[in-house]
Amino acid sequence: MAKKYRERGLLEFQREFFTEEACVQHLREMRWPNGFRCSRCNHTEAWFIRTRNILDCKSCRAKISLTTGTIFHKTRTPLIKWYWLIYHMAMAKVGVSISEMQRILEIRDYKTAWLMAHKVRKAMADRDAGYSLAGLVEMDESFFGPKGSKKGRGSERKSTVLCAVSLYRDRKGEERPGFAHMRVVDNASAKTIENFLERLGYGHMNQERKNLLKAIRTDGWRSYGKAIKGQNLSHYKVVLQDPKAAGRLLPWVHRVISNAKAVIRGSHRGVSEKHLQSYLSEICYRFNRRFWERELFDRLIKACVSTETMTYSQLVKTKKLL
Repeated sequence: MAKKYRERGLLEFQREFFTEEACVQHLREMRWPNGFRCSRCNHTEAWFIRTRNILDCKSCRAKISLTTGTIFHKTRTPLIKWYWLIYHMAMAKVGVSISEMQRILEIRDYKTAWLMAHKVRKAMADRDAGYSLAGLVEMDESFFGPKGSKKGRGSERKSTVLCAVSLYRDRKGEERPGFAHMRVVDNASAKTIENFLERLGYGHMNQERKNLLKAIRTDGWRSYGKAIKGQNLSHYKVVLQDPKAAGRLLPWVHRVISNAKAVIRGSHRGVSEKHLQSYLSEICYRFNRRFWERELFDRLIKACVSTETMTYSQLVKTKKLL
């Protein structure tokens, strides 16, 4: 059985996607892996109008754009530039500087490159939205924002972020991190944590995925206990005598948080509170697919062709995600 996603290193990527035509052909294959099928009449044959990237159905003559229903819809930027940006966003563990990508790819306007990157992040977030956390989940909250402001719970200038990491045991019986999820929230109240758990696939809102989550491990903050009261969930409390010991007693969730802060401070030189969630979704997307690193490009293209686009106006008018 053929693998769903192809593995590629940098040199192989450079050789394969050297032209616009190669990118167009690959996008067709990723959008219709089993062959073209008309969305109007279900016919399987069409003429391809290369000058417009449109498929003309041989049966009903419907004109179907290659990019309709994807993040590339109505783009004026060549696909080859999209592809090279997506490859670097998929493969760079520490993130990529969009101003640097703008320079390398010779994109005239920084706003265009910035919007392209946010469209890719939207595809990442939408893809991860379909997954649930299962088994034992380590949870904690953290605070992202300017240095010098008040630390910890009660901080007014920082954004509160809930983080959860599912755990599993390897063949040696050691705990390992599985899937991670981070969410910008208003506060760390019990109601907020309860809603967060609902998003992760637990509770009455997700009957098909209910009961995948079995237990949570936290620092014992009272809001966690209140959030799961009456639920069929175990709660393992790790009492922190010294706040500095959190990274040792809740190791995986704090590793994810530390990595996220390093990426945001490094390549991105900090991000606005309004768009923080998008960057956290990008970081979690790569973390959740770390075992399939060489497949990441194809996986991300698949996410991009499965997600509706958004405009610059929609992006800048979007309220802070909660």
